[in-house]
Amino acid sequence: MNTIVNPHAMFFENIFSRLDIATDFIKNYLPDRIVKTLDLSTLELERKSFINKQLKGSQSDLLYKVKTIDNSLLYIYLLLEHKSYIDRWVLFQLLGYIVQIGDRERMINKVKRKKKT
Repeated sequence: MNTIVNPHAMFFENIFSRLDIATDFIKNYLPDRIVKTLDLSTLELERKSFINKQLKGSQSDLLYKVKTIDNSLLYIYLLLEHKSYIDRWVLFQLLGYIVQIGDRERMINKVKRKKKT
């Protein structure tokens, strides 16, 4: 018999990988002033995870990219954390994920610039 190792993470990833559900979530949970600036027809799932292997059992995350109405690129990072305690260092943990996303974007742009020259 197969055992499901992390049903919460699997549920989260399966549901929120569907762009129709992610779009509805964004419309309902982000402030209207932000949603009004997004062209949600351009929403794409960019990457499934930035979480390290040690924390994968208690966390799930997805990164989306979307264009704004003025054609700028914006990332939306959705993180679900299963914590059974209050973690006073969670802000540093989140900062680490944001830095990883920024580093990835910087490296992608660096490669694109090199290809142009």
